[in-house]
Amino acid sequence: MWNRLATRNVAILTKAGEELTPAFAAFLSPLAAMALALGLWAFAAQIALASNFPISGGALSDWRVWMLIAGGLEMAALRFRSQTPNR
Repeated sequence: MWNRLATRNVAILTKAGEELTPAFAAFLSPLAAMALALGLWAFAAQIALASNFPISGGALSDWRVWMLIAGGLEMAALRFRSQTPNR
């Protein structure tokens, strides 16, 4: 009996994961674009081509951190998209 319930629960979680993965991947690319825009703004502010960047201190004030965040988010989005079957 417990084995049947466990198998059923795993099937439900697998189906839910298959449905949520494309939605999650769809949100990661715009987040990556926003992080890229912040990175470009921080870089432009550093070389005096743009107005001051609103984050003046800490790790998030560096443009390289924003570029790493953008790259990581886009890599995660690509990974999630590759795991979803074509619909």
